[in-house]
Amino acid sequence: MEPEAEVMELFDLPFSDLLCLSSFDAPQSPTNGDQSRLECISASIMEALGPSGPGLLSISGVPSASSLRRSLLPLALHLSLLNPKDRASLLKRHGLGSDVPLKKPDRSVSSFASLLKYQGESVLDQVQEIDFTSISEEIAHNFGLSELDDSEFDHLGDTFEKLGRCMMELGVRLARVCDNAMRMTELEKSIIHSGSAKGRLMHYHSKLDGLILKEAIKKAGLKNRSKKSPAFNEICKEKSTVADLWQQWHYDYGIFTVLSSPLFLSSTVEGEHIVSNEIPPPMGHSCLQLFDNRKKRIVSVKCQTESFIIQVGEAADVLSRGKLRSTLHAVCKPMGLLGDVSRETFVVFLQPSWGKVLHCHGFSLDPDEEVRSGDELADIRSKIPPLSARLRDGMTFAEFSHETTKQYYGGSGIQSKR
Repeated sequence: MEPEAEVMELFDLPFSDLLCLSSFDAPQSPTNGDQSRLECISASIMEALGPSGPGLLSISGVPSASSLRRSLLPLALHLSLLNPKDRASLLKRHGLGSDVPLKKPDRSVSSFASLLKYQGESVLDQVQEIDFTSISEEIAHNFGLSELDDSEFDHLGDTFEKLGRCMMELGVRLARVCDNAMRMTELEKSIIHSGSAKGRLMHYHSKLDGLILKEAIKKAGLKNRSKKSPAFNEICKEKSTVADLWQQWHYDYGIFTVLSSPLFLSSTVEGEHIVSNEIPPPMGHSCLQLFDNRKKRIVSVKCQTESFIIQVGEAADVLSRGKLRSTLHAVCKPMGLLGDVSRETFVVFLQPSWGKVLHCHGFSLDPDEEVRSGDELADIRSKIPPLSARLRDGMTFAEFSHETTKQYYGGSGIQSKR
């Protein structure tokens, strides 16, 4: 039996403090105490994102985050289980696409993506109180398996864009804080000059999802799925006996990755409908795992329910000349997880423009590569193409992106068969 990974709570940055630190206008006559407090927070941010930290932090108290997250994330499950024709029509109508194959019924992840344009003006500069009174209440989502209810998706594109813009701004503001601490302007300038970011609405499939998708293929055109639902529900109440991964170990290669805290859904099939209830994190953490270089072991990340996580990508390593450190991470499907539990999240990838030239001369690209035989990291590292093999001094970000994708997932890539 594999030991449970240690649970790590992230450094949490209240949004009100991020707003103060990233404001273009200095606070009016700050007291010595206020100034000292903000300097301490800035130092804590750099420690969390730098070589001695985990490479990520959380931001809490973000205006409108709760309602936008609650509106968008459950739709990931429903989009994943739609028949391909209805799904394609819906995605096209709302300006979304997919960057993963959606035809395999046993896929681990479904992803629905769109380009988010950077518009410059702030959408988060008015601090609002977030009403947490209903957050602990369970909400049931009822979704028809055989007939599409268009009204459920009326606000899909609009909510996708609104939440995406909020998360883009969080990343830009954090980049500004890091730039100020490092006495540079490279991070924020690179994000803004790119003009856009990629948003992904992601559904991590449960065992139940796979059974539903396989049954839909097998019984296409027939309406006897309801007879199978008791078997579905019995099978999916069994706990997994081994740990598995929803997403393999990797580094993100942009500047920052901004993630919503995940939403977990427990689902049952009732006739021609799937009923999903929001549940607390089933294992007490987010199922995001990373390798802690300080402790040389895998840790599971815990964060507040309505918070956002921002993690460092490899382009930030390079642009900061090693002052920030990217995060080796995976999404785990823990041992003991029930087969009816899925995971929903929304992710925004902030990266430089494709033509941005990356200079890596003069600092180590692979400071953590030395591992002992039998080290917990050794097996993981064997599946990760090192940064020094993917990046050469003077490469554009487009060339680096192409080389990274090829070495991870290309025909002869290390993870091409995943």
